[in-house]
Amino acid sequence: MRVLRVAHASLTPALRERERALVRLHPEVDLEVVTVERWREAEVEVDALADDLFRVTIAQPRLSKHIQLFAYDPRPIISALRRHRPHLIDLNHEPYSIACAEILTLCNWYAPQAVIVIQACQNIFRNYPMPFNLLERRALKRAAAAHVCSETVREVLVRKGFKKPVAIVPFGVNLQTFSSRALVHDAHETPTIGFVGRMLPGKGLTILAQALTQLSSEKWNVLLVGDGPDRDLFEKTLAEHGLLDRARFTGAIPYEKVPEFYQEMNVLVMPTETTERIREQFGRVLVEAMASNVAVIGSTCGAIPEVIGNAGLVFAEGDATALAEALRRMLCDTALRERCAIRGRKRVEENFSWEVVARKTFEFFQQVLAGRSVSDSNLDFERQPRTQVRAVSRESENAAA
Repeated sequence: MRVLRVAHASLTPALRERERALVRLHPEVDLEVVTVERWREAEVEVDALADDLFRVTIAQPRLSKHIQLFAYDPRPIISALRRHRPHLIDLNHEPYSIACAEILTLCNWYAPQAVIVIQACQNIFRNYPMPFNLLERRALKRAAAAHVCSETVREVLVRKGFKKPVAIVPFGVNLQTFSSRALVHDAHETPTIGFVGRMLPGKGLTILAQALTQLSSEKWNVLLVGDGPDRDLFEKTLAEHGLLDRARFTGAIPYEKVPEFYQEMNVLVMPTETTERIREQFGRVLVEAMASNVAVIGSTCGAIPEVIGNAGLVFAEGDATALAEALRRMLCDTALRERCAIRGRKRVEENFSWEVVARKTFEFFQQVLAGRSVSDSNLDFERQPRTQVRAVSRESENAAA
């Protein structure tokens, strides 16, 4: 099975865990990856590196630095198409993007017999202006199937009129890199609340800050991994309530350094809010935290409840008081915190390890190449029904017991 994967973010071996697991577990896959020479990931400039498991073709980004507006230098891609002669092209670009349109055109010219699948992440329904609406319509017509990271993304594709197979193949986590932290409780320990991600409007930093001000009488520290424009407001809010000395900021760091900070956390919070531009597509940091035996709390935004399942607490997005209540329960109830941590690790092992993702990816490729319908039962991860927020939280606690 010759597969050419085009993914701008597959820059280094650490960012190619999906591809590396696929090749390790399925040596019958002859994989080549096309990526850009350099890209800004999580506020850090990352240069592309070679890989010891498969060939990596590097192309210069052109036209723009925006993820949906840039194009690749076509010459390395043409060479890859001619040399690799792929049976399947796995295109990790949104259907309306310039890069997607470029790759489809090059495939029509140099690999017309290749089956094309699209990995999409967009979970906000939008009607795009010309010419992006035409590019999107063309891509959805050309693709034989799609794989998406969550049910919220599949819903958007279906609403767009995509009637071809759509499989949920989630993002994964390296269970060795994100290893279990010790759960031994020290009665004198000050629990650490964690936040990992870009500090952008919509990521919920303001809600987290407001919640923390309601917990001034509780014992806690907060560790914030990442950077962005909302950091200043977060610091200001805590400073106004005399709580800034409880906060520690790492700033933007390379992805390879992230795992060590989960070892310092007792609870991770993902407080994302839905905006015109943001609706949580998956919540990668949730599975990283759960893999590290860190209890998680998330908002109802996008796919967050879907990923957490019954392994953590969920609060109504935008509700600082509800978040404060969830944090208080986690901070004050060590047994609950540890039960959620144990359930989170188990959930990741069963649904989100890169080995599980690789198996689902391979089965998806096999089914698409064979022209068969994609089986949801084989490919989707375990999801929980959407219920009332309080019911989700209580059910999580009871299930963890």
